[in-house]
Amino acid sequence: MKKTISGIRGVAGMDLDAGKVMEFCGSFARIAGRECVISMDTRPSGPALKDAAAAALMAGGVDVLDLGIAPTPAVFREARRYGAGIVVTSSHNPLEWNGLKFIVGGRGINESELQEILGHAPMYGRAAGQRQIETTYVDDAAEMIGMVDGAPRIAVDAGGGAAAGFAPKILQKMGCTVKVIHSERGPDPTQESLAELEQSGCEIGLAFDLDGDRLVLVINGKKQSPDVTLGLGVAGAMRAGCKRFVFSIDTSSAVERYVLDNGGKVWRSKVGEANVAGMIIERGAQAGGEGSSGGFIMPEFNYCRDGMFAGGMIASMSGTQEFKEMLQCMGRYVQKRTKITADSARHDGIMEKIESSFASEYPEIVTIDGVKGVDGNGWVLARKSNTEDIIRISAESDDEKKCAQVLRRAEEMVRDACT
Repeated sequence: MKKTISGIRGVAGMDLDAGKVMEFCGSFARIAGRECVISMDTRPSGPALKDAAAAALMAGGVDVLDLGIAPTPAVFREARRYGAGIVVTSSHNPLEWNGLKFIVGGRGINESELQEILGHAPMYGRAAGQRQIETTYVDDAAEMIGMVDGAPRIAVDAGGGAAAGFAPKILQKMGCTVKVIHSERGPDPTQESLAELEQSGCEIGLAFDLDGDRLVLVINGKKQSPDVTLGLGVAGAMRAGCKRFVFSIDTSSAVERYVLDNGGKVWRSKVGEANVAGMIIERGAQAGGEGSSGGFIMPEFNYCRDGMFAGGMIASMSGTQEFKEMLQCMGRYVQKRTKITADSARHDGIMEKIESSFASEYPEIVTIDGVKGVDGNGWVLARKSNTEDIIRISAESDDEKKCAQVLRRAEEMVRDACT
């Protein structure tokens, strides 16, 4: 079972069962307030676990507002109004997994709140009830993005997930011509074939994971990197007047360069949606995101990675000069990633050795999250995983051959540090 500020995840019926869900949600009742919005994605284990979550909340004196099947961003949006939220989902994990994503005041939980959920017994309080509610997410998103000209053709593949009843409606309300694809792929669009979307004949294709917060972008039949997805969301935000951005440390330099060249300001955060959102709040930024997941965040609308909103923003830019300029900017950089197995108990010692090795080869070292070596128009980043026994390595350069060389050299240094 994985327990982080991003959520609690496990194999349903094994390490995550109804009893565990009731424990966690009963503890969450201590910080949830009077009302809590709840939803699930389309996993087979969802109804039983959602019922357990609702029962625990009500036993803790929290009124449950049930959205049924609804994507994560919709619950974040409604949690601004009602105070708290729980999504029964494990995002892009395999179907046999499920989990809980906790929301307080429209934002994800922080470390102290996670420890309260994990370390306290369930709360029992006043008699509470449950009722069905409707979300205004679709109308809110379409209104904020605005109408588009020319009825651009957009293909949507929700993978049988919760975005199926939301993403196409947003695009239609915006004036797009929408082609819905009912593919047989699994829950993670980043790792699986998107052949039907690539062959849709539409300029833009949007693929979502099961809870609708992760977006994979297809342009003219070609699957794009996560950084391109984020970059186009950022270009749309700048087009709407945003100037202050927060990006994770592993986000492409191309995205930062685009912002700076257009008069904006950039701060860098640790990797992770919650870390980006936290710094957005801290710095008073207007938008941001995580390049490695393509996660675009626009706090005026939502304090979470919102693939459906990002998809609408990107669709609204179809054919614009900003759309073309961002793609050209992204095309000037190459990014490569790999990972090396390493016992998590040794991660801290390994990272100390990596920092020493990088310092001997790079003129600039950044240690916001892991160790990042910067040299001219390129960089390399080594980070320990918080959930797996691996060290992640990312490299970027404006030259593909150099990027491959930098990644290979970093891999050698990490392997040496692991011995």
